Amino acid sequence: TTVGLEGVLNESVKKAFDIVSTTKTDKKLTDKEKEKIAKEVGIGSIKYFDLLHSPTSNIEFSWESIFNLTGNSAAYLQYTYARTQSVLEKAKENGSSKTKEKELGNEELEVLRSLIHFSEVIEVVADNFAPNLQCNYLFDLAQKYNTFYNLHKIIGGENEKLRLRINASVGQIIKNGLSLLGIQAPERM
Repeated sequence: TTVGLEGVLNESVKKAFDIVSTTKTDKKLTDKEKEKIAKEVGIGSIKYFDLLHSPTSNIEFSWESIFNLTGNSAAYLQYTYARTQSVLEKAKENGSSKTKEKELGNEELEVLRSLIHFSEVIEVVADNFAPNLQCNYLFDLAQKYNTFYNLHKIIGGENEKLRLRINASVGQIIKNGLSLLGIQAPERM
């Protein structure tokens, strides 16, 4: 049986609403906020899944792949972006603290090395009409950021100012990258 795109999008928004409703956040979301985020995540997930694949590859549709919060999916990137925004919000609330400056760790260097390649990736994507390369770059960046996030204290830790800048830069690159793909990046999720 063939399913129309409208039906797929509606089902995707429903599944995204379930995810948004069960995801733990620092602040409660209203039903209206959940619906807005679900629409952004649901529609973005379908777009991303389509753009993720090389134009010459076969595509096997799977809801699990589309909404994988740890894999190469729009939901994972959107969640990572929301995480960067949450860190920045907490930093504003806590104010600036004087922290000890220390040599950069491997995870910080990995993220920084990835950040500098964004414009190059965009050029290659445009020259080759290959948005899948941009998807792969964003996923790689998000993985490196999440490793950094899980291993290092950003607020109140060593190198706080630098880590906040790295956090903000990753958020901006993910937001810009998703925007170029026609996908919104919710501030909270």
